[in-house]
Amino acid sequence: MAKKITKSTRKPTRKPGIERYNRIIEAAEGLILEANSLQGITLDAVARRAGVPRVSLYYFFDSIESLLDALYQRGAQKMIASLPQAPRAADWREMMLLYVDGVRDFYLSNRVEMILALLPVSLLSVNQVSRDFGQSLFELLHAQGLVPKTQKVLRACEMTSELADLVWRKSLIEKGTLTPAYTREVKRVVIAYLESVLAD
Repeated sequence: MAKKITKSTRKPTRKPGIERYNRIIEAAEGLILEANSLQGITLDAVARRAGVPRVSLYYFFDSIESLLDALYQRGAQKMIASLPQAPRAADWREMMLLYVDGVRDFYLSNRVEMILALLPVSLLSVNQVSRDFGQSLFELLHAQGLVPKTQKVLRACEMTSELADLVWRKSLIEKGTLTPAYTREVKRVVIAYLESVLAD
């Protein structure tokens, strides 16, 4: 059963709180990089690493899951914002290949975000991020007149995002990184899936 999404309980507003919040975030990211996974990341470990009392973490986050979820959501928004503006594409396939390359490049340059996205703590968060990415991809494809503006195509773009991460998750778990072979498989899978939807 999927875990309930937990949210950050408070956002800092004053300078000392903002500084403490940032130390907590940096500590969590450091622990994720060292572990190369989310396994064993605890509030105690984050508090020790950040040099703050554990109660400070509870002031901002009600659980380790809410902290990791906040990092995941933050990383997803960073990824969406960092994807380059796509040039005019001859067809949707060309645009999809550019999109896949952009996401892969982001993951390889941002290991914490890659781990959070491909080894998530909350399936509900994954679903929300897939919706956000799918919407972004759909708007990109539709703005260039490459796909029709339908709910079916929008939903397919959302699922395309999850399919790509599913293949890359296997690459990260088995190979420790995103290999060229798995990236070729991502491209094959997303093109084949979207092609089947558009042909239907």
